[in-house]
Amino acid sequence: DLVHRDGMWFLYATIDVPEPELIDPDGFLGVDMGIANIAYDSDGTGYAGATLNGYRRRQLRLRKRLQAKGTQSAKRLLARRRRKEARHATHTNHVIAKTIVTEAARTGRGIAVEKLTGIRDRVRLRKPQRVTLHSWSFHQLGTFLTYKARRAGIPLVQVDPRYTSQTCNRCGHRD
Repeated sequence: DLVHRDGMWFLYATIDVPEPELIDPDGFLGVDMGIANIAYDSDGTGYAGATLNGYRRRQLRLRKRLQAKGTQSAKRLLARRRRKEARHATHTNHVIAKTIVTEAARTGRGIAVEKLTGIRDRVRLRKPQRVTLHSWSFHQLGTFLTYKARRAGIPLVQVDPRYTSQTCNRCGHRD
């Protein structure tokens, strides 16, 4: 496809990659998605919490200042900042997904993630917390995990998110 965007021309070329057979996993690497840490696996590794949240808070402050200004150049800067922040979050999600899939492939395990569809409708938050919840890109991270795991031949299952953060992964006790 030939695409014209922001005054530049891009050529999108797609290829078909054959999918390998799924491995028989020796257990599962559980991935808990959250707001403080975007992802936290069952081995105890946390992924991109404070740095991305700090970046988003800074972008929010800059957006507020530019929106209050309201000039034409401020609107141009807002559009550029929006794209830059989206690219930054997408890159972060790619890196996290690649790291998780590489770890699962290295240890011969499958990946178990929370099924978080409809979480914005289920959760009620106070006004200051809404911005944090709605800027959380868990769906994009889940999509990246799915396609990268499929390409690596690793099984990925979605589990019910209730009580996953409160349950011990070794004995199953919930408190």
